[in-house]
Amino acid sequence: MFSENKNKIGAIAITIIMIMIIVYIGPIDGFRHGYFTDAIDCGQIDENDFLDTVSLEDDDYEMSFTPKKRYLSGFEIYLVNQPSDNSGNIILTILDNKKVLDTISVDLSKVRDASWYKVYTDAKLKKDKEYILKISAVDCTSIPHLQNVKKDYLSDETVTGNILISYAYAKSTFTFQNKIIIIMFVISVWMFLYSYFMTGKLKNCFILSGGGIFLISVLTWNYMYNSMDNQNVGFTNFQEFSESLVTGTIYAEQDGVYFRDDDERGFGLGVYYNLKGTFLSYGLTYITDDNWLNGYSRSEKIIIINSNIYSKEVAVAGNYMQFANGDIYRIIRVDHNGTNIRIYLNSSEKLSYAKNGSLNDAVFFDTNHTRMPVSRITAYKSQYGLQGKIFRHLARYMDENQVIENLHLLCCIATAAILTLIVFLASLKYNKIFAGCFFVTFWLSPWIVNFAKNLYWVEFTWFIPMAVGLFCAWKINQKKYRVISYILTLIAVTGKCLCGYEYISSIMMGLIAFLLTDFILALRQRNKKQSVLLLKTMVMIGSFALIGFTVALCIHAQLRGEGNIVEGIKNIFEEDVLRRTYGTNLNDFDAVYWESLNASVWEVYCKYFRFPTQIVTGINGNLFPLICILPLCIFGYEFKKGEMNTELLTMYVVFFLTSVSWFLLAKSHSYIHTSINYVLWYFGYVQICIYSIVHEITKIYRNLCRDNVRNLSGSRKDESTVIESAEKSCEGDI
Repeated sequence: MFSENKNKIGAIAITIIMIMIIVYIGPIDGFRHGYFTDAIDCGQIDENDFLDTVSLEDDDYEMSFTPKKRYLSGFEIYLVNQPSDNSGNIILTILDNKKVLDTISVDLSKVRDASWYKVYTDAKLKKDKEYILKISAVDCTSIPHLQNVKKDYLSDETVTGNILISYAYAKSTFTFQNKIIIIMFVISVWMFLYSYFMTGKLKNCFILSGGGIFLISVLTWNYMYNSMDNQNVGFTNFQEFSESLVTGTIYAEQDGVYFRDDDERGFGLGVYYNLKGTFLSYGLTYITDDNWLNGYSRSEKIIIINSNIYSKEVAVAGNYMQFANGDIYRIIRVDHNGTNIRIYLNSSEKLSYAKNGSLNDAVFFDTNHTRMPVSRITAYKSQYGLQGKIFRHLARYMDENQVIENLHLLCCIATAAILTLIVFLASLKYNKIFAGCFFVTFWLSPWIVNFAKNLYWVEFTWFIPMAVGLFCAWKINQKKYRVISYILTLIAVTGKCLCGYEYISSIMMGLIAFLLTDFILALRQRNKKQSVLLLKTMVMIGSFALIGFTVALCIHAQLRGEGNIVEGIKNIFEEDVLRRTYGTNLNDFDAVYWESLNASVWEVYCKYFRFPTQIVTGINGNLFPLICILPLCIFGYEFKKGEMNTELLTMYVVFFLTSVSWFLLAKSHSYIHTSINYVLWYFGYVQICIYSIVHEITKIYRNLCRDNVRNLSGSRKDESTVIESAEKSCEGDI
């Protein structure tokens, strides 16, 4: 009885502690840091926009403000008539109605004239609630003044008053994405600890679930932040062009624009254009140099924007341009130089970023004063773009400033979950060392890591078929699980092809790889019943995969053919398939594709045996040929000794064919896209190579241990016990 109560108390205590940790990290957001502000560069304020000053000699100055974010940590004040030898104090008092929340004293001897000074507060102010700030001077040698400016330069926080003041905020130490992964880790630890107080099947369920969540959180963290590989320099901006086809549709959704032409409607991916340029990568900015600042001329009434199909439509003489501060000016002239467009406006005063705001917030009106779109998007027709449709919809429910990071997190979690599932199934069907080799490779491969968060590639869709095939191979003798596998195959392949056809041969081979291995092994063992079952299963699961591919192709072709599926398939074949595979007539293709179309399959294979990165973290890419050859040496040695591991040899061959199938099928694509296609080696082949080497090392170690025990054993009984124990440790081994 005492023991049961003790377990209950322990379980409750652990649960309460974990809930407190999660609440403190999440809703309370207890970890914060810093003092971040966006003070105006006063050098950008036109002399005519400085108004009168406010003396603090006789009266206190009062203004109202409203924090626009959580964790307001202070203000930056701007004082004039403030000599360097001044003494006394400025007192800032924050009030909620008449209730004093904080009083801050600033030593004037530390404040420089006509410059910003940081003031800190400990007051806990609520976002979007109005407060009063009272400023007064005490015991001053010279009375400082506050500087009034035009409202164009005031922060959004200022409700009343015109003084130059900026607002500072602390930031959460952990981003929202950090918190989700940390909370996943905390939950996994809680499940492990909680299982200590449980018994039976529920205990095992908690341990298994905790282990799964732990592995998912480990993989997710590395997929989001590449924390295990400081040599992976391509991680940050990997495949920006491809991903921008997805994010472009999200930006267009936020702008309220959609595909303009009828033949574009229905596609999920697109190229996005705005005043910054064509979004084929991130980090586009307006020109800043000696002559320009954020797109504004430093000396003239001109702005400069990128020249593209959108900006050419709106930046037309006679149209009007409205800036973020509300000012509207007529475009009197535009100059094109091919790269940029200079816009001359009929403004009577200087334009600047500080006064008129970011050009991101500018709006154009035509000659009839009708508002024009704020961006343009054109459809990318080589794919149906299911991922773009889904992510665009999900983005509607997310903070605009966090959309891309949140969607990255979703992709990372999904990829981590599918790969963890493969690891668990491998452990159940084979053994823990085999599963461990898969996990380590999935965790530390720079290529798996790079693709994991990309919104275009949606890497998890590549490995769902492999997980389905492995599950089917594990439960091959149970009909209901085979039927479930067929249905999952149809859904998985259809979904993958609607997101893109890249790597489809390797993905479909990955679907049947474990089944094919078992089939070949059953044939060798002359197990007719199992051979027939496996053959029928492969035919069925392969048929459902082909049906899924056909369904996706028809959906895509219906759009490409503008309602005519046959015409659409012809269009896809001629414009997309041939230039990626074996287009025969070079006259039908741009010169950029000729070299790849002329290349042989052998040339392509040779390219991919020269690894440009580490294979996994800590293993140099130069060792890739060695890692490929060592298993063959092991198999040859075993064959000579008459101990051939047929199953492992079969896996080696099957997964090699799985990886290189795309090099053969999409020869031209592979010849060109060496920046991405090395990931194909991780469709099981690298894992099997590593396992073959590890398996041989562990076998040698076990044999040495067994020989040592035999030499030291004092009796036949002891020897038999140890040998039996060693054999049990090898159960389930390949």
